[in-house]
Amino acid sequence: MLGRDRIPEMIQVNSEVERLRRVVVQPPGPALERILPAHIVPESSGYLLFDDLVDVRLAQREHSQLCEVLGAFAEVVVFQDLLAESLEDAARRSTLIAQVAELHQLAEADVAILEALDAAALAASLVVGTEGGELDGRHLFPPAPNLIFTRDLAVVAGDVLIVGNASKKARRRETLMTWAVVEGHPDFQDLQVSSTSRRIRDAGGSAPLTLEGGDFLVISSSLVCVGASERTSWSMIVSLAEELLDTGFTRVLVVEMPKQRSSMHLDTVFTMVHWDSGVIYPPLLEPGGREQAHVIRLRRVGGTTAVEDLSSDMLAALAQEGHPLQAILCGGGHPIHAAREQWTDGANYVALGPGIVVGYARNHHTGSAMRAAGFEEMDPAGFLERLEKDFQGDVEAMLNSGRRYAIHLVGSELSRGRGGPRCLTLPLRREG
Repeated sequence: MLGRDRIPEMIQVNSEVERLRRVVVQPPGPALERILPAHIVPESSGYLLFDDLVDVRLAQREHSQLCEVLGAFAEVVVFQDLLAESLEDAARRSTLIAQVAELHQLAEADVAILEALDAAALAASLVVGTEGGELDGRHLFPPAPNLIFTRDLAVVAGDVLIVGNASKKARRRETLMTWAVVEGHPDFQDLQVSSTSRRIRDAGGSAPLTLEGGDFLVISSSLVCVGASERTSWSMIVSLAEELLDTGFTRVLVVEMPKQRSSMHLDTVFTMVHWDSGVIYPPLLEPGGREQAHVIRLRRVGGTTAVEDLSSDMLAALAQEGHPLQAILCGGGHPIHAAREQWTDGANYVALGPGIVVGYARNHHTGSAMRAAGFEEMDPAGFLERLEKDFQGDVEAMLNSGRRYAIHLVGSELSRGRGGPRCLTLPLRREG
């Protein structure tokens, strides 16, 4: 575990922008090195959801910069470490091996290999797909390169942990590994886990009921936005909304999105960067446009759940619910720049705290829009130097200063997997 001192309370997220205190990541490694040209062809049965081969060394450097910045604010936890610690339990490892064997139709000899490994080597094998997790180790099953996008594994909404249910075959082993952590790691033992998630898991991960964390934004302690996207199904949203409305949330805004890879999750087209502002892909707001997002509200009325078409765009719907936002337009609002930079995660920011966010430097026109909105644009090294020089390393002093910072990683390699800094992080705890 990296970063600041360990925080006693394990989970709590009541907004997208409160100070980050605990976050899960998964650094790039051999799983990405095992991606071959056949794995980046969408028509291939072995498609791994990446659009290009990644220079893993550069991706690791980019990810390391992200973790340095995260570590200045939060405890940074590596998913594979959590998995290895969970697999010290004999019953948990036996259950996960059996599930993986069924998923990949493993031969008895391959199951025996997994059973003979210690916990750390087994965790590496499950991530990389080879014996012991070595690049040249015996092939067991496809790698799990998308695990670097930890956001999709789960969601913390208030004090409830919602475990995702991956929609794509290439990510289904990730769901099994996440459950192994949630049910097997000591730090997760006393948490409130979504009953909807448990019911779906117990039913064998019913495919129509899919959810990935990139579609879930916690706006406040009473309001969430969920994208009905290529990856998250309406049936799942309706089931989950009932539970959310029973656990303190009063409204669920469902953003009906085009079912397309370019906007696979809600956070690929909209993220919050402060209490009063968000970065958004302009076509979502265009009335009658092909990519216009329609917003539906779910809430309790007279003891039943009402489904209401708000007949407004996303920003207008948020304003109607008491959360007006200044729109910072991806690509600066220019249609060509917007389309190009949305593809490389220009709208995908993660907040370290209100007005202190991390995005990708390659999206120059979005960066200009951030500067126009009052954000100082910095690279990771410059930001960390500013934190030490101006605030003597005191994060709270920086947050209380009211200054706004857009910390921009290069991101040229990480973006080849279609995910930005929000996608690369799973917040477990934020504090106001």
